[in-house]
Amino acid sequence: MKILVADCDGSQAKELSARFKALDDSFMVIFAGQGENLLDAVRRTSPDVVIVDMARPDRDGLDSVRALNAQALLPVLMFIDEDDPHFMEEAIAAGVCSYHVGVVAPAAIKPILRTAMAVFQRMRGLQSQLAEAQEQIEARQVVDAAKRLLMAQDKMSEPAAHRFLQRRAMDQQKKLNEVAAAFLRDHKAEDKNG
Repeated sequence: MKILVADCDGSQAKELSARFKALDDSFMVIFAGQGENLLDAVRRTSPDVVIVDMARPDRDGLDSVRALNAQALLPVLMFIDEDDPHFMEEAIAAGVCSYHVGVVAPAAIKPILRTAMAVFQRMRGLQSQLAEAQEQIEARQVVDAAKRLLMAQDKMSEPAAHRFLQRRAMDQQKKLNEVAAAFLRDHKAEDKNG
């Protein structure tokens, strides 16, 4: 497993790396360069996991985590020395999968990594399900809009409008929502020209 460690003040990364190596020599620990942007470090190293190690809550560090999650979804763990409940909430909202205050016992590191990976996979699955549900809702809204137009324009009943769109979809070998969207575009174009 390739682990990128971004240590905001540079003092704890080597110690953390030594703890990982002592636990499992299959861990490949890579460091973000001092002052290197987190996104650039991820692009350069292609890690499996990102660990952000901070002595104090740092809003700039959170901005980097937000940017990372917007670009390349990766599990992010955060180790921090000072407890700050508000910062913890912000970190989790920014996409941190696992947040830890203080020194973590060496025996806890592997379970923490596994838990963070599981939480990350779960969040990713939920995001995928949400995106799929949103697509279905949008597709349904387009079909409903096309049916309403057919019902108003051609005085069709709702079932007749639906069958009309279904027949068109079968004839054109397209999805129902694609045909409905094309129908709405064509009607809009006619309105502009007419």
